[in-house]
Amino acid sequence: MKEYIIVRDNMPRTIVSVSKKHNSVWRMYYYDIDDDDNTWKFYAEKINPLLVWFYKLKKKKKCNNICDICSKEFRFWKSRFDKMPNQCEECNPDLFQT
Repeated sequence: MKEYIIVRDNMPRTIVSVSKKHNSVWRMYYYDIDDDDNTWKFYAEKINPLLVWFYKLKKKKKCNNICDICSKEFRFWKSRFDKMPNQCEECNPDLFQT
């Protein structure tokens, strides 16, 4: 079983989805670190319809890639406009720092 280290970036939440079901209100679904027990929690929040496109551009997805240096598979969060990294965080820590 793999252990994952939670690294908190400057963005307070990792937005996973923005959607509207049928004729209801717009909702934003995101992961955030709970301050009480320091674990990832999944949240849903109602948002203003004018902010839908802003949150859709901030949306991130989890991707896999293989490191060119150590040939290990690594996972990372990627937004729509980010480039795909070719090196893992262990080989090149400067690549993942914001």
